[in-house]
Amino acid sequence: MEDLQLKLHALGKEHIEPNEDRHIEKIIQAFKHALPEYYPAGKVKRMFHPKMHGLVEARFSVATDIEQRYQHGIFLPGVEYPCWIRFSNAKKKPAPDSKKDMRGMAIKLIGVPGEKLLEQHVNNVTQDFLCVTSQTLQTRSVHDFQKSLSALMAGGFKLAWYALTHVRVVIRSMKQISACNNLLTTSFFSTTPYRFGNNETMAVKYAVIPQKNQPVTPAVKKTGNFLKEQLINDLSHTDFYFDFMIQFQEDAKTMPIEDPTVKWRSPFIKLATIKIPKQQFNSSEQQNYGESLSFTPWHCIKEHRPLGGVNRARKAVYIALSAFRHKLNIQTEQEPVTMKTFN
Repeated sequence: MEDLQLKLHALGKEHIEPNEDRHIEKIIQAFKHALPEYYPAGKVKRMFHPKMHGLVEARFSVATDIEQRYQHGIFLPGVEYPCWIRFSNAKKKPAPDSKKDMRGMAIKLIGVPGEKLLEQHVNNVTQDFLCVTSQTLQTRSVHDFQKSLSALMAGGFKLAWYALTHVRVVIRSMKQISACNNLLTTSFFSTTPYRFGNNETMAVKYAVIPQKNQPVTPAVKKTGNFLKEQLINDLSHTDFYFDFMIQFQEDAKTMPIEDPTVKWRSPFIKLATIKIPKQQFNSSEQQNYGESLSFTPWHCIKEHRPLGGVNRARKAVYIALSAFRHKLNIQTEQEPVTMKTFN
């Protein structure tokens, strides 16, 4: 019994729930059924974060004085990567920006060496980080998420019954969403954990925090797309900076790998700076390119392997849905090799 408890509370340790693959397959089928219904005519958008505010060019620079103990994977002193950042709303169908929601920041580094984890992308040169404006998610496990999804898709009595019998999930869902006035002054978090280096006891979560006292332009009128309009205004005037940070799992019981509803309490440590330079990004060509890109935490090298049930589900779900969406849109799914330029 003592050995079992030690195993359950080991740092960096995953614990796969029974029938997880079956629950993941149900999620995939539910989403494949829903997407054509959401977009019966025209371009099919993503199941997650369908409303894009903008795809912007950025630079990811690892600190030159990074300590030896943090030098793992992409985090080597002074290394720089060009990258794309996609800002988005999380609601399953595009909605006015004034509504409370989670917002997303998806980062795609270009030119990352090393073998990647996904078999179909093993030789690619990209590394993705996916973050949102909440530090936690609403469901504890893949099975819990599948049950909530089933109720949501069914609607009516089933959804009402689920809400009555899963009050904590509903409360957590409400706490996840919030108003947002400016994407460039907002903090983003990974919510889920990741391996850090080759030591299997080292796990981290990520945060992307805006640097203080940056000059934003006067607030725009809160139209249905004001977050995009504010982003256009701000980036037409000046550069913006974010700190890329990690926090370590320090206690396997109070900072679990498999339960993303729990907020980790360890300190954040800065490893890199993200610079979003002054730019124009709203051409139709660049918008279309942003819509065609696929983001998944599994676009990564092994030193940053995603951990936990939610990430295991993401691996299968994102691959399946991206292929499904590109097929419906008659698009070729490709990872970038270099930074694309736009007029």
